[in-house]
Amino acid sequence: MKKIISILLFLQFICCSDGKNQELILDAQNQKINNYLSLAQKETISKEMRIRFGDLAYQAIKGQKNDSITRRNYFKVANRYFPLYELEKYKMVTNEVLALGKASNDSATVAKALYYLGDYFFENAKNDSAYWYYNNAEKIYNKIDDKENLANTILHKAYVLLYEKDFLGSETATIKALDISLSISDKLLVYQCYGNLGSALSGLGNYEKALYYHEKALSQIEKLKDNYLYEDFKAQTFHNIGLVYQNNNQYKKALENFSEGLKIENLLKKQPVLYSALLDNYAYCKFKLNNNEGYDELNRALFLRDSINNIAGIIKSKIHLTEYYLLKANKTKALQLNNEAYTLADKSNYNKEILKTLDLYTKIDPSNGLKYAQKYIKLSDSLYDLERATRNKLARIEYETDEIIHENLEISSEKKTILTVSILVAFIGALLFVILFQRAKQKELLFTQEQQKANEEIYQLMLDQQTKIDEVKNIEKNRIARELHDGIMNKLASTRLNLFVLTKRNDEETIKKCIGHINEIQNIEKEVRVIAHELSNDTFSEKGNFKTILTELLTEQNELYPANCIYEIDKEIVWENIDIEIKMNLYRILQEALNNCNKYANAENIYINIDKQEKIVTLQIIDDGEGFNTNKAKKGIGMKNMFQRTESVKGDFNITSEIGKGTKIIIKLPIN
Repeated sequence: MKKIISILLFLQFICCSDGKNQELILDAQNQKINNYLSLAQKETISKEMRIRFGDLAYQAIKGQKNDSITRRNYFKVANRYFPLYELEKYKMVTNEVLALGKASNDSATVAKALYYLGDYFFENAKNDSAYWYYNNAEKIYNKIDDKENLANTILHKAYVLLYEKDFLGSETATIKALDISLSISDKLLVYQCYGNLGSALSGLGNYEKALYYHEKALSQIEKLKDNYLYEDFKAQTFHNIGLVYQNNNQYKKALENFSEGLKIENLLKKQPVLYSALLDNYAYCKFKLNNNEGYDELNRALFLRDSINNIAGIIKSKIHLTEYYLLKANKTKALQLNNEAYTLADKSNYNKEILKTLDLYTKIDPSNGLKYAQKYIKLSDSLYDLERATRNKLARIEYETDEIIHENLEISSEKKTILTVSILVAFIGALLFVILFQRAKQKELLFTQEQQKANEEIYQLMLDQQTKIDEVKNIEKNRIARELHDGIMNKLASTRLNLFVLTKRNDEETIKKCIGHINEIQNIEKEVRVIAHELSNDTFSEKGNFKTILTELLTEQNELYPANCIYEIDKEIVWENIDIEIKMNLYRILQEALNNCNKYANAENIYINIDKQEKIVTLQIIDDGEGFNTNKAKKGIGMKNMFQRTESVKGDFNITSEIGKGTKIIIKLPIN
């Protein structure tokens, strides 16, 4: 007992050790991933190294089991790629986590992945696709009642609408997002909503209201001092306010706000795009206020934008410099810069900037002003049509998504009805099948019982028949015994006495008398032959066909017993040439083997083969029954009889059997 307890404790210790080892391995793996993610976010190392650490984190996560930690780590990797502008890697990782979310029925993960894909397409200026993904993410967030992410997603839809100049649609969506943000007291979202409302209202020309919301955004920033982007938010808001004043030709106030934005520390290092935009607009306002100022800042802004490959910024800087040179009457330089701006804008599909360059062409080259004006009008009209088509497309996406959801609900309801009916039909079908199956089994049982009864009756008839045969045999034996005793034995005794005289006298006369008695021995010999002939005049006599007798026995086996008996008898065997004793013993052995199969083996199949090779007749009996221990079975009478019969004709007897695997008997009988 102590040994058993010790073993159990040892096994428990091993299991606990394995569990702890597994936990240690997982902890080490997670620590490695966290280190890679931390390094990929570190701004003090090069972009290439940050991308490399992001790749290592992705490889470490890939292949892990689909759980919440793995899915969360995928999103972290995507967040490392996005600010590094590795957008294709960002998309790849997001698609993978989307598949994992769907596989695990994790609605929050699916919605977040859809939102991330919306960001990818928005960044690539594929706004219809971005809107589709945002819209689908919104539906899921609304369904799972995730208000924070719902508000953020609606706000991003508003960004798309603002970009497509659907200012009214953007305003409506932003107000919806703002209401949710205020209800959950999300300070950051409230700030972002105020900022976008200001931009949308500025697009509608409502500068007063636009400034109101930008000022509210600036006040809201003071509630975000703990946010690491606090200074960046201030710079962005000052830039937004400056743009409203600039668009309203209030260059002095615009200059003040751009200047405030430029005062933010380390802005160039943290946000070079925003810094260069503030610098360019600051310089442009200086130029507008005084023709002799702003040139150096305009050139510096262009240099910064070119160094970071900010295409949109480069175009705007060149347009501002074109205006500067045009005002300074340097049309050659103005034309050069405007050509460069136009080519870059046309290549990058910045249509607003193309229109601006066309307008400048009319001033730089008045002789071809009509041509540029016509081109301007044509492009303006086509852009208007395109913007209207895009707005309609976005509205259609919204409508079709709602329609699909409605259709899915209807389909879901129909599926539930179909499923309920199907289950009911299947249940009724199963019930009918069980009833019919039970009836069939009952009939089969009754049939089996009747068949068993019939088999018993047949077996009893066979026993009765065998008894009668035995009685007839006994009578016949007694008759032959009497004939041998009363006839042949008496004659032999008489002849022996008559010939005994030869032991006393050998004279010629006595010999002559004894010759007659010697002839009597021949008559006795004939009588013995007649009796022997009668003894062999049974089923194995020359008068019958032994193959037919065997066939009848095997056919009877198939008819009377459940086992399937398959037999093969060599057609080349000439039974008439085989000794009667061989045939008799072969028949009896086969009969005994079949009897054992029927009584004890419970075999389903029996295979019988009788063939002849040279001077050997081989009998094979194989069954797939229960089998037995051959060492114990050799003590049985049936087995002994088969062995003795084989031995009596100098044959070879071999039996192999294994419990559960059937029995195989091979008997080889020599023939002349």
